[in-house]
Amino acid sequence: MKKEEVKFPLQVEFLEKLKKAISKNISLADELAEVLGVSLDSAYRRLRGDSALSYDETMAICTKFNISPSILENKETGFVNFTYKSLGVERVKLSGYLESIKKEFLQLHEFNNIHFYFAAEDVPLFHHLDFEYLTPFKYFYWRKSILNDTTLDGKKFDKKLISPEVLNLSKEISRIYQNIESTEVWTEETISSTLSQITYYWDSGLFATKKDALSVCDDVEEMMEHLQLQAEMGTKFPRKNPPAEGAKNFHLYSCEVQIGNNSMLVQADQLKISLLGFNTFNSLQTFNLNYCLENERWIQNLVKKSILISSVSEKQRFQFFRKVKQMIEEVRRKIENE
Repeated sequence: MKKEEVKFPLQVEFLEKLKKAISKNISLADELAEVLGVSLDSAYRRLRGDSALSYDETMAICTKFNISPSILENKETGFVNFTYKSLGVERVKLSGYLESIKKEFLQLHEFNNIHFYFAAEDVPLFHHLDFEYLTPFKYFYWRKSILNDTTLDGKKFDKKLISPEVLNLSKEISRIYQNIESTEVWTEETISSTLSQITYYWDSGLFATKKDALSVCDDVEEMMEHLQLQAEMGTKFPRKNPPAEGAKNFHLYSCEVQIGNNSMLVQADQLKISLLGFNTFNSLQTFNLNYCLENERWIQNLVKKSILISSVSEKQRFQFFRKVKQMIEEVRRKIENE
């Protein structure tokens, strides 16, 4: 009789290595059931490779036992396992999606020397999350124009269509991100996608009023002014509340090389995670060490071709943000004159 094929062999290998790393007096199945909040039967299905571990579950296990997820990697050249993180109307509510991001952030804080690296073709999500008009506009755009949320059919942008729960979660995530050291590589075109979304909605009559459209523009400008001030200080902090002095946890680079995609690397002691953006809001995630190292080399190569405009390079920083503000002003004038 042919032996039944294991559905998730790398997962089984990962859990076998974990079993060898813990005390023989500990039941791994019992531990998994407790850590993951599942039944003992569900824990055994994961041990056998019948059920897949989710990203959140993998991080919870690694945090519990203080191990690196990199042992999940496959050594075979060119083969990489990705976790698909999707925001879909049919599957995941926006609040649930944001809760998962918050949970992952809090799990990452269990590791030492955490650092985020962004190659930002578009403005990273975390900069959008604490504005009266811009935050609900981005969510409305993603739900209506990207996810085809039928509950928004025939509706124009109204900030009240986004629930207070979602907005509060957004602010929490923004605050957590401000406490994480990050390196971001931007081009002058990084802001373009947000401005294109505003222009598209204006040209399509999807703003209820001109005031709403201009208010979104005002928030975009405030976002960039806040980013400029953070770059000047080399420190991330909440809007309208700059610290007298803060940890130098923000490194912003201006790059003239076209980036081509949104790529992120999360790095800490004994941890590397790569995330690749796709379908606008979704992402692919992997712990594969070879892939993460290649992603790290690519980002570092971009950094070498870029100019550091945080803390230093006052002239280049001014020129970068002047160009961005001119782009915002062009969109604002278009709306005002029509």
